[in-house]
Amino acid sequence: MFRAVRVVLYFVAAAALVRSAAADEPPGPEAHRAFRPVVQPTVPDVRGPARTGIDRFVLAALEAKNLTLSPEADRPTLVRRVAFDLTGLPPTVAEIDAFVADTSANAYEKMIDRYLASPAYGERWGKFWLDAAGYADSNGYFNADSDRPLAWRYRDYVVRSFNADKPYDVFVREQIAGDELVGYVPGGDVTPAMVEPLTATHFLRNAPDGTGESDGNPDEVRTDRFTVLEGNVQNLVNCLLGLTVQCARCHDHKFEPITQAEYYGLQALLFPVYNPERWTKPNERVVTVGLKVDLDAQARRNQLIDRQVKAARDGLAAFADPLREQLLDERLKDVPAAKRAEVVAAVKAAKDKRTPAQKALLKEHDKAADVGDDALAKRFREYAALRDQVKQTVADREKDRPPPADTLAAFVETDAKPAPHHVLKRGLHHAPGDEVGPGVPAALATPGNKYTIDRPAGRVSTGRRTAFAKWVTSPENPLFARVMVNRVWQHHFGTGLVATPDNLGASGAKASHPELLDHLAAEFAASGWRVKALHRLILTSAVYRQGSAPRAGLDAIDPDTRLLARFPLRRLDAEAVRDAMLNISGELDATAGGPYVPSRRTPEGSVEVAEKTPGALRRSLYLQQRRTQVVTFLQLFDAPAITTTCGKRTPSTVPLQSLALLNSEFARARGKAFAARLTREAGDDAARLALAFRLTAGRPPVPEERTACEGFLTKQREAYAGQPDAAARAWADLAQMLLASNAFLYVE
Repeated sequence: MFRAVRVVLYFVAAAALVRSAAADEPPGPEAHRAFRPVVQPTVPDVRGPARTGIDRFVLAALEAKNLTLSPEADRPTLVRRVAFDLTGLPPTVAEIDAFVADTSANAYEKMIDRYLASPAYGERWGKFWLDAAGYADSNGYFNADSDRPLAWRYRDYVVRSFNADKPYDVFVREQIAGDELVGYVPGGDVTPAMVEPLTATHFLRNAPDGTGESDGNPDEVRTDRFTVLEGNVQNLVNCLLGLTVQCARCHDHKFEPITQAEYYGLQALLFPVYNPERWTKPNERVVTVGLKVDLDAQARRNQLIDRQVKAARDGLAAFADPLREQLLDERLKDVPAAKRAEVVAAVKAAKDKRTPAQKALLKEHDKAADVGDDALAKRFREYAALRDQVKQTVADREKDRPPPADTLAAFVETDAKPAPHHVLKRGLHHAPGDEVGPGVPAALATPGNKYTIDRPAGRVSTGRRTAFAKWVTSPENPLFARVMVNRVWQHHFGTGLVATPDNLGASGAKASHPELLDHLAAEFAASGWRVKALHRLILTSAVYRQGSAPRAGLDAIDPDTRLLARFPLRRLDAEAVRDAMLNISGELDATAGGPYVPSRRTPEGSVEVAEKTPGALRRSLYLQQRRTQVVTFLQLFDAPAITTTCGKRTPSTVPLQSLALLNSEFARARGKAFAARLTREAGDDAARLALAFRLTAGRPPVPEERTACEGFLTKQREAYAGQPDAAARAWADLAQMLLASNAFLYVE
């Protein structure tokens, strides 16, 4: 009874709070620092040594608590930290030795630049962006979760952009309005220069879209279509502005300065393409690459070849018909004439139109009724000769067929007069309210950065997204730079300056160093929006270069390392664990780009990439990113199943991770390959052990580690005594254990 009373009182109180919040105006821009324009703050004076402005902001907070930065980490630790951060792969022994031996004043900066120039950099940081943008290789409609066969082109666009250090504002504008920026016209030319920006627009197609499989009544289908629109708006705002907007679908946002009308104004940006009443299924939203004149000529050529192939095959069929009847007559000569006619009629009837009696008749005379091509060719030499001639003719004509044109899964407007959009009352898909035009939240607009549409004359596309792209990437936009620098900081330190990277608004976490966030945002814009310059700024700081060793009393003051008095110890993420294992074992396939490597679900229920699958040993970025089928090894180490966006993963430490490293076929295969590499590249046990630690931990083994490993090898050799490969198996076991060790799995 008392529990029931408490529940009733809870709902009464909750309802009162909702009514109270609904009566209030949405909070204005003054309510939260993130909605104010970015202004370069004054860099504070500090007592401790500082390399960069970053250090001064961090030291100011530390010195207020009588703390200092930790001493700088040693060089092997630093090169391993930078290599994993920038490329997701461990440094080679040669790279470690080169950095340790480099006595020049700028040795550290040169080392950073080498990793920034690596093709692996774009693969590493491209994956971070793809997660934040909600990328997947499947449509994500419940268990159907059908394939997105061209999505990989967007993945490769992102990797290329990061490697080329494309300015971040250009990168984002292409993804929002690449088709409008290059003047794409439906059915018109798609030149080589247009391919990259058109590919970029797949950003607006990343949300789940199961409308190719959805069925049911019209209301259900309509809901599925509206869900695609809502999902892509959520992706857009979460990724670029770090705000939650979903609450405003039904009412004015309770925490952020976004009204319901403004939310539907954001929907109106994408409504010309995602109009539920004028819908195109996802795998039909494609653009063909090429000049119209060339594509037309190609189509005519294909039509001609199709007619020629059909004529050749029709001629062969016509030649075969009387021969087929003759062969039937010969085989059925002992069958009564009436029944013979029935069998002939049954053979001539189309398979899907045969009556039960005809099917029974053919079953009764199955051998006689087999008058297919092979039987005709065996009986009639003239038919065999003609069939071979037709096969050759068809093969010759197919050789002349032009290769198919490339296609892109793009986001383009095709409706010259798009229907108006409406606010949906209480968010209900069948309850349209007032008409609403495209727009942006007023709280984020400034006098110098207003949302203004300029639609070129004669264009099909409305220009709405170009206007939004210019508005969102403006240096005056208060969130654009802050969101990106916070995301980059998070991937270097494990936690962002704002711990909720997809929510920098009033309902998000409080910034640990708000002035530092603004400093980085201002520097980022001043650098020309160069992400690599932002990396250099962060990685050259004393804050990043400090050691991670615990300090007496520090955990009591800063248990979560938010003050950054030492570098936060971090476990490798899922992709880095898998990719580094392949790299250390000497098996990593460095092939870049192209269609994904398919995964499969085993009868036991786990998801894997079979070792014999072409490309199975490529980087994890290139494995199939299916929403309902995440590779189990990656999932165990917290790789996300992308349903919306994933700006931050939730790290875990669970027994299944250790079990996978001990027992999975993937881990066991890497151990064997690693041991084989050690045999090839090192001599005796001591040399192998030294190399093994340098590859896995970036340093030689300490005496305790060496003693433990030597004892392990001895016991394993005894366990395998009498077997011809005892030594190899012992080393494979040790190699696998090193790949399961904390020295490998954690970056100091």
